[in-house]
Amino acid sequence: MLVRPSDCPSSLPGISSAWAQQHGTDCPPALPLCTNIQALPVNKTLPNYLKVHRGPDQQNAPSLDAPSHAGPPADSVEQFWNDFTCTTGWRLDRRARRRSKTVQVLPTVSDIDLGSVLENTSGSTLDAIIDPAQPYPASPHGPTHAPESPATHSRHELSKKSATRLAEAADRLTTELTEARDTLRHQSMELAARASLMAGADETTPLADRIESLLGDAAAACHCDAAVLYLLDDNTEFLEGRAAFGISSQTLAKPPRHLRGSRGDLEAMVRDVVTIDDFAAGSIDTWNPPETFAAGICVVIKSVGVPIGTLWLFANKTTEFGKSETAAARLVASAISLELSSASQRRDTHTEKQETSTVHEVATWQQESLPVGSNLAEHWRVDGMIDSPQEWATGWHAWDVLPDGTLMLAIAEAVERSIVGAMHAAVARSALSSHTGYRHTPAQILGRVSDTLWQTSTGEQLVSMLYARIDPETGEGEVASAGNITAMVGNKYGYRPLVDGRGEPLNSHIDARPTMRTFRLLAGETMLAYTQGMNTEQLTQRCLGTHLRRSMRAGERNPLAAIRRELASAPLTTERGAVSLLRI
Repeated sequence: MLVRPSDCPSSLPGISSAWAQQHGTDCPPALPLCTNIQALPVNKTLPNYLKVHRGPDQQNAPSLDAPSHAGPPADSVEQFWNDFTCTTGWRLDRRARRRSKTVQVLPTVSDIDLGSVLENTSGSTLDAIIDPAQPYPASPHGPTHAPESPATHSRHELSKKSATRLAEAADRLTTELTEARDTLRHQSMELAARASLMAGADETTPLADRIESLLGDAAAACHCDAAVLYLLDDNTEFLEGRAAFGISSQTLAKPPRHLRGSRGDLEAMVRDVVTIDDFAAGSIDTWNPPETFAAGICVVIKSVGVPIGTLWLFANKTTEFGKSETAAARLVASAISLELSSASQRRDTHTEKQETSTVHEVATWQQESLPVGSNLAEHWRVDGMIDSPQEWATGWHAWDVLPDGTLMLAIAEAVERSIVGAMHAAVARSALSSHTGYRHTPAQILGRVSDTLWQTSTGEQLVSMLYARIDPETGEGEVASAGNITAMVGNKYGYRPLVDGRGEPLNSHIDARPTMRTFRLLAGETMLAYTQGMNTEQLTQRCLGTHLRRSMRAGERNPLAAIRRELASAPLTTERGAVSLLRI
């Protein structure tokens, strides 16, 4: 009985190849079936698949004879995960990380004879493949051992659970490092924009992207491999990296370097651009480049004609730079300077809009909080006005009917003319509102308002103020004044002064020193109180008294409105405020 060659152990690939070499044919002759044929162990081997590696181009790879120049170091995060894989025998599953945001590890592919492992039928075979920390199963023909290498030896000692726990801790550290790098990148670009002026918080990220894009274009146009932007500090003593391309991100974390002794930067600030074909040319390297490369270009960055930094373009090999590379470097430097200036201008515009919006809100609040002229009581009419050259006002007026039935009238103005004065006036107004709910005299009210200003003062919150109380039945009243508030009483026959406006403002002393007067309003008379802005060379007390007398003679029910019409043609250079109380 004959056995087909495919059924015979001699038809194995190893025997067939040996037969072909000796006899010139691939198929050995049929062999008789033998019962005493000894079984031979069979080892199946997997084919060696093609492995693709990405490396430098052959034309750009330096020869062994050429001098070596250290390029930019590899990214530390990627280098860490490579070392993690080589040391533990486990690699990070990046696809699972992107899908589920959890850390998972997979065994690395090694040179183990997988054919011999798969040939075994033991149930622990797959476990040995899935978790390399478990021992390899024994073969029916003898124990099967994986090749002993450092990675394989570590896999025998580190289980998948332990590797996953270690990878989770490493992932948290690398995440914090990545976030710190992003923060450093944004802050570096913010400080870069500060060289011209300050860029907005929302502007730093897109500005950094645009600057890095320009650096990449500059490196490509000048046939270079990396580019770094350095900017001067406020004292023009140090240069610090603010943006980088084609080089490790650790470059931005390096300490600032001295401008003194940096020949390349100094010559670029004088000559605009400097090209160095070979840093190692000559017996001594005097260029003092900031990074280790073979050649480079240094071009100055200017803002309004003043140097604010330099741009370095580096090449891994010696290069003969020409006019085209020089012109491209100048163009990119101008574009970077324009980007920094534009970012600062956009920030200024945005800041101005925010300030305008804030001031407008303050002015709106002041206008809405002022009372409207009306009949305060039977036979009593009150009105007020404030004209300011600014959107805001440093003065206010108020009136009310007190719990005891008497009428209250107040007008105030801060001595400070800026927006800070508006805040001082607001404090005084709040103090007045809190003290008018119980029995008091005008002098007591001014004293309590002055105490509030004194206790809450971080500076000199000086406020001029007049406060009056009138009995609506008799027309008798009291008035207390501090500062430059002036008051008079007028009718159709003339006027009489009430307060001259020459006192000391509130908060000038720890105790208030108001001027106090008593008066009486008859039917057809008006009390007029006004601030210093109404008392100028063109608007004297006599002029205002004349306007008041004319309006009363004309039978005006609102004499303050008539006075305001008379003053409409007068130039508004300072804030004008006034309040009137008419007894009909």
